[in-house]
Amino acid sequence: MAYIYVMHPKNRLRELRKRAGITQAELARKSGVSQPAISQLENDERPLTIDWMRTFARVFGVTAADLLDDEDNPHRLDPEEIELVQNFRQAEEQQRQMVKRVAEPLTEFRHSNVQPIRKNR
Repeated sequence: MAYIYVMHPKNRLRELRKRAGITQAELARKSGVSQPAISQLENDERPLTIDWMRTFARVFGVTAADLLDDEDNPHRLDPEEIELVQNFRQAEEQQRQMVKRVAEPLTEFRHSNVQPIRKNR
């Protein structure tokens, strides 16, 4: 009989816990998930279920997708990008339009076929 080993995606539980400055025991108390289970999750010895992702997301004030590693969540924003989005959302409509006018040429340039200038050696 052949066995298939299924790898589960890496998660950012340890990173988020340390960033929050709490121990596994404190996370266990706040989340209702046992400390041994948290240890297994952090060491990728146990798969992180969607229910647990939602639970930990509430504790850390992030989305469930934020618990996934960059490889499994390529659209995750870094702190600077999050701040930009939050500022944009809080801006008045006139300010939003100004940001869009500034950003639009950047997008057009990125999609153009313009090659970077190289210095002669």
